[in-house]
Amino acid sequence: MASYSENPAAAVFVGNLPWTTKEDELAQYMQTAGTVASVEVMTHADTGRSKGWALVKFSTPDEARFAIDHFNEREFQGRNLNVRLDRSDVEKLGGVTVFVGNLPWSCKDQHLNELFGAFNPLDVHVKTFQTGKSRGFGIVRVADDATAQQAILTLNGHLLDGRNIEVREDRPRADGAAPAPRRKNARAPAPKPPQASAEPIIRQPIEPSTTLYVSNLSWQSTDDDLFQHVASVAGVTPDSAKVQYIEKTTRSKGWGLVVCKSLEDAQRARDSLNKSELDGRTISVRFDAKN
Repeated sequence: MASYSENPAAAVFVGNLPWTTKEDELAQYMQTAGTVASVEVMTHADTGRSKGWALVKFSTPDEARFAIDHFNEREFQGRNLNVRLDRSDVEKLGGVTVFVGNLPWSCKDQHLNELFGAFNPLDVHVKTFQTGKSRGFGIVRVADDATAQQAILTLNGHLLDGRNIEVREDRPRADGAAPAPRRKNARAPAPKPPQASAEPIIRQPIEPSTTLYVSNLSWQSTDDDLFQHVASVAGVTPDSAKVQYIEKTTRSKGWGLVVCKSLEDAQRARDSLNKSELDGRTISVRFDAKN
């Protein structure tokens, strides 16, 4: 294969892959877009099973862009692919990031790139779920603070396909802020003495259900990671796996919900994966108490 130029723009992320996909199969499929320099299907360190996504590197950025246009949302081995520019090295571009929220579901990277065209964006990315469906917000990287502030002043509240978009500094919301320090003179209320006649608290066992609660997730774990980890259990293919995020941010809450096709699948996944390792963390898996 031709040598890879190490240009980040020549690499593409390929998501929503079947976990049985082999690297040579994906390379053969993608080579119609150009010269494929390498293919790496990402796997879990603990099981060796696929995470459901891969990095495909082409010889040139033009070939990578053609692959995105040609293969995104195309069916491959029974699934519609999510193909986009790889952003694992995007920090090397430098610059300043701007958050763009309340996007129409139809908004794609190219639409956002056109909208911010006057500010010469270094990178634009509409955030998506594992299937490629938009999450309703994106990140735009521009050269410096002055350009970022001008973009915010110009485009915040701009009407895009019937929605007034939110453009602001890319920063965590107040939800993730540290709690305010306690005042020195504040006194904690005196604890109430236990009531002798109080009945002991009896905790009811959680009823089995098809929904699993998965906690102690790594902040880096994605929907894809969680989905494929559950799918690594023989005979189990969940209906969905959703990492929960702080509202209107990209910050994980450290837990997620997995919906299985049957109670038997949920029990098998719980028994197999509780206390297993995912992305360097020992996760806890139990039935969801809200069901």
